[in-house]
Amino acid sequence: MLLPRQIENRHILWSALAMLALGLIVPGVFGVKPPQWFAVPQQQEPGQNLAAGSAPTKAQIPATTTPDAKIPDAGATAGITSARPDAAMSEQSSLSANPAIVMVPADFARRIPERHLALSGADQKQSFINLVLPLIVASNDELVQRRNAVKAAFDAKNRAMLEKWAVLYRVDPEKLDDAELAKQLLRRVDTIPVALALAQAAIESGWGTSRFALQGNALFGQWAWTESAGIRPLAASNERAVVRSFGSLLESVRAYMHNLNTHPNYQRFRLARQRLSPQNKTIKAGTLATYLDSYAEIGTAYVDKLRAVMSSNDFDQYARARLR
Repeated sequence: MLLPRQIENRHILWSALAMLALGLIVPGVFGVKPPQWFAVPQQQEPGQNLAAGSAPTKAQIPATTTPDAKIPDAGATAGITSARPDAAMSEQSSLSANPAIVMVPADFARRIPERHLALSGADQKQSFINLVLPLIVASNDELVQRRNAVKAAFDAKNRAMLEKWAVLYRVDPEKLDDAELAKQLLRRVDTIPVALALAQAAIESGWGTSRFALQGNALFGQWAWTESAGIRPLAASNERAVVRSFGSLLESVRAYMHNLNTHPNYQRFRLARQRLSPQNKTIKAGTLATYLDSYAEIGTAYVDKLRAVMSSNDFDQYARARLR
């Protein structure tokens, strides 16, 4: 969890603009078709709020909604299976060494169920993976569609649309031509390696057992500075700090990804991700962990912890997970 060393005026300005954009957006304004998993029948959850920095979709405006989930049996694999890639899902040749594609049921849990807490050891870890993996894959699917939308806006010379994405992703378009603006947007509108996201969720939420995860659906320990926005920790270096709460686990995952894709502290992460784009997905996750030393106050020790969790739990096996 990151306590910023300083907050720059410019960052405050762009955060405010992003919040304003989220408040004014209407369905379809970005021209992005919702990911297929949004087609699952949904039920609005009262009291949900679209956190600043999380991004809207047709299925989540004006209120953020997520589908009710069929919770997997405790300790089971919940139908997660491996499948050989077919021609329609072929990857770049540089990814040929990756694990087989893992097919994940599109079961979306709103919150951590009580039965999860009755488990321990390997059973509890598997239960956590069953709950969180579909949410990570779904959120990455959404980012893929957004990348395609940014590319389409550039190809169509649609400056107005590019600038809308720029507000959402905190890019100042004022002195940028279309090509440079699109380049900077694509550096931000990108997916997070599945193994890395799983490891951070496991660490930050105590494998789904922390008070913040249970009471506030907070999987990634993101800070907020208004008491009503979250849960106050027992000890924090800033007395105003709270851990941000969310209306659902999916909101937490999406906000985490948007945080990595927009916050100034993760610029090195985004630059490295762009350089590593053609690389094997399993290599990419371990390498990118290097650039998350500012995510927690323990710095480089946090990087070591991330890599240890990814390795000891074989999270690389989910590098090419797909929803079915």
